[in-house]
Amino acid sequence: MQLFRFFVFMEDKFVLDPYFGETTDPDSLIDYIYTPLFLKTKIDVLYFDILNWEKYDLLDIDLGLGTVKTDYKKTAISFVQYVWIKMVEALIKYGFSYDDIRAIRARLSQKLHFELNYNQKIAENKALQTSDNHKKGYITELEKLVLSTIAHKNNYTFFFYKDVPADYFLFADDLLEMFHASDENYFFLEKFKKDHFSFSFYKIFEPFLHGDSHQFDNRSISMLSDEEDKVLRMIRRNYNELKSITIRFNQSKPTHLEIKTTKQVSAESRIMEHIQKRDYSTIVIQTVDGSVVNFENTKKYKL
Repeated sequence: MQLFRFFVFMEDKFVLDPYFGETTDPDSLIDYIYTPLFLKTKIDVLYFDILNWEKYDLLDIDLGLGTVKTDYKKTAISFVQYVWIKMVEALIKYGFSYDDIRAIRARLSQKLHFELNYNQKIAENKALQTSDNHKKGYITELEKLVLSTIAHKNNYTFFFYKDVPADYFLFADDLLEMFHASDENYFFLEKFKKDHFSFSFYKIFEPFLHGDSHQFDNRSISMLSDEEDKVLRMIRRNYNELKSITIRFNQSKPTHLEIKTTKQVSAESRIMEHIQKRDYSTIVIQTVDGSVVNFENTKKYKL
């Protein structure tokens, strides 16, 4: 029997634009992403797979804010649950076992209690209160990441390791700043050096964002600082003509770059062409038997 994948253009019906980068109304966001708006038979995941994963207890994930909506139907799921299903789909695709996924789920279900992890304004939010006492309520790691991705536009990336699946590494832009500021950045380097599956968590959210201003920053993951990245780009741009580089530092940070390049010139008139570009700081012309053979240019850049 041939199985068909049913697609619904969910991005036309479910949109995150009003909540993207907004922290002023958490009630509405929570109410929206916990409402069961997604029919299991109409999402971009094979329904047969969903039934199979349910059979093997992969999809039942603890949600601390799940009590916000109690009228869940067995045929429908919330956006938060949809996010987990997409993670399961990706992990299986890249060879993680059911036991691996259960271990990852256990870590993502870790409870973060309000009084320890949220400011007073959020802790007093009625939508977060439980029937007992809002101070006893909790939010799971997965829920925190979902809310943070939407409200704070955080583009998280998971590094999953086959030998220790639950010991994943969560990468975000703020960690780049920590890396550059830390003298013990070997910790980050070790995470990158190990074989891993890189999962772009934020890409699950992109189909539900439409406006140009409602997009994640496409900042590439780099272990270089902005200054180091600029130096490397300048070296690559002048690679064929590069003779030497000089980097000047101030308080252990690179501040200025001098690049010396050598160009061969077939005619003296060509030298004037380069000078007229006004793209040079210092030019040294080299001659042999009275004929110009090449010239050196030293250009200075501020980092």
